[in-house]
Amino acid sequence: MEAFRRRYLEGEIIPPGVAAIVGTGTHKGVEVNLSHKISTGELLPVDAVQDAARDGLIAAWESTAITLTPEESTQDVREVRGQAVDKAVRLARLHHAEKAPEINPVAVERPWSLEIPGYSFELVGTIDVLETVAIRDTKTSGKSPQPDAALRSVQLKAYALAMKVLDGTPPEKVILDYLVDGKAAKAVSLEYEPTDEDFQVVLARIDIIDKMLKSGIFPPAEPGSWACSEKWCGYWRTCRYVAHPKQFSIS
Repeated sequence: MEAFRRRYLEGEIIPPGVAAIVGTGTHKGVEVNLSHKISTGELLPVDAVQDAARDGLIAAWESTAITLTPEESTQDVREVRGQAVDKAVRLARLHHAEKAPEINPVAVERPWSLEIPGYSFELVGTIDVLETVAIRDTKTSGKSPQPDAALRSVQLKAYALAMKVLDGTPPEKVILDYLVDGKAAKAVSLEYEPTDEDFQVVLARIDIIDKMLKSGIFPPAEPGSWACSEKWCGYWRTCRYVAHPKQFSIS
């Protein structure tokens, strides 16, 4: 919530890091591939998917400044971008080979907005991949996820709740498709069946968020959480709750 306060209430916009840009490029490759499958019933040639991932990353890179880690700042910027392109292409190719053949999409990148009675804000999001009976969310990572990552995902619970309200029925299952770029790239899928209890969890979190907004109290992310890290939080280096190493950025 501290990051929320700084971004949306204080208007502090921090450029994304390289990892986020890699995710953007990878998602673009997945999106064009599955969109083609919706239209034709067939996947795109792998070269076309790789090109989409490359072009998506470059477009994202050139549209904004990029926040670099101290390690990345010691390298030539062209080298850093080249490594990012290679990673996005590699992960998009992995999805094309191991995940896309088994997916039967009916929509990709579906935006949604959910008005919650009694609250002054709406719940919004974008579903990466929607199947007839399932919601899928694509993640890129440098390491394998925990076995219960899907079960613990509040994001997936919120998506399932949105589909229940907007479409009249919740998905039978929600799936996290992890594209892991470790020593050996691999695809790992985790799934679970959402329940009414999950929806109550989402509503409880919405209620506490509303109370935070009204009170003006915004606690920091829990230490050790991925959200409280130099890699994933652009506010980490200037956050009053953590150390303040020098920030590097490029335009």
